Amino acid sequence: MSTPIILETAGTYTRGVKAILLNRILVILSFVGLFVAGALSIEKALNISLPCGNQTGCDMVASHPSSYIFGIPVAYIGLAGYLLLAGLAISRTIKTPYDTRLVTIGLAASVIGAIFSIYLQFISLTKIHAICPYCMTSAITMILTVIVYIMLYKAHLADPTPETEMSKLDLYLVAGVPFLIVVTLGMLGNADKSGTKLDIGNIELNEKELIPENANVYGPADAKMTIVEFADMCCPSCQKNEPKLKEFATTNPKTVKIVFREFPLSIHKYGKTAAAMGEYAAEKHKFWDFTFSVMDLQRQPESIDELLGIARSVGLDPDDIRKRLSDPKDAVYDRVARDMNLAHTLKINSTPTFIILAPGQRPDSAGPTEVFDKLNGPAYKSILLGHG
Repeated sequence: MSTPIILETAGTYTRGVKAILLNRILVILSFVGLFVAGALSIEKALNISLPCGNQTGCDMVASHPSSYIFGIPVAYIGLAGYLLLAGLAISRTIKTPYDTRLVTIGLAASVIGAIFSIYLQFISLTKIHAICPYCMTSAITMILTVIVYIMLYKAHLADPTPETEMSKLDLYLVAGVPFLIVVTLGMLGNADKSGTKLDIGNIELNEKELIPENANVYGPADAKMTIVEFADMCCPSCQKNEPKLKEFATTNPKTVKIVFREFPLSIHKYGKTAAAMGEYAAEKHKFWDFTFSVMDLQRQPESIDELLGIARSVGLDPDDIRKRLSDPKDAVYDRVARDMNLAHTLKINSTPTFIILAPGQRPDSAGPTEVFDKLNGPAYKSILLGHG
């Protein structure tokens, strides 16, 4: 009579061990998702470009309309979803992996997340024609989460296990890994800030080089404060900062001018074409009309025809632009090369990068996450008030 009891206890124990193992896997997967979604959320919140390895699709995907739902970044929604999955997995770790309600909720949430992730990857491959490794990792993580949840759900149909105390391994997972994620994401955000900052302390700045005679200037020529912006019209961070920069200059119409220097990055497919069109527009006194219109897209241009359509909308001749840009020796390319050469000389490696020139102040540099804090700081207050 004792043998069946021993066998049943062993089977229950085996199912219990399996459930605990599966739940630990779900904890790890939720933390992987939190890291990826957290990095993408930092990208949106700080207007930065994430390291993308040899890939060029991160910025293209991040700037596409599909990265928003009702004006909310998909990254934020993903972060909320992974927080839910992490919370469910941790709750089961503290209580029992066989909690019927928590397993059911987790399975439903992961299925919805997986379907949406697969849809976003379909958009990336068929419409954006780019791959974001972070988004792809999130999609794979969500699919694996569904698979493990199905396995846990099947285990849940067997005999439930009793509540148990957390093991040291579970404690390390629940307490230690989130701490590491927060620290790593914090380092990622700070690393990008330092990466966009230009160290001009040992560089001799030539104002005539920074502001050439035919510079593209927004604001009065005799403004006391000059903001030299090295930017790429197709750069998501540049596009996000441009309305704020324009508003700052408009709010200080007598004291601030912006000088736009072309610095198209190779990771943006139509960056150099847009820059050349911008220099063509400058010849026709339409530079800012064209530039603001391109940046107002708040995404990557989808084709050269779209850029030509923008040029037409501001009063430029698309046929003449095609003719001019078909000649690699055209003067528009010379002006783009001039700006890019200066950027390389100054060791600028990201966009937008700003150099602030003001009387009584040393030339200062800033990246997109700090420029407005500096501009609105005490160093320039008297100048903006017209007392400098």
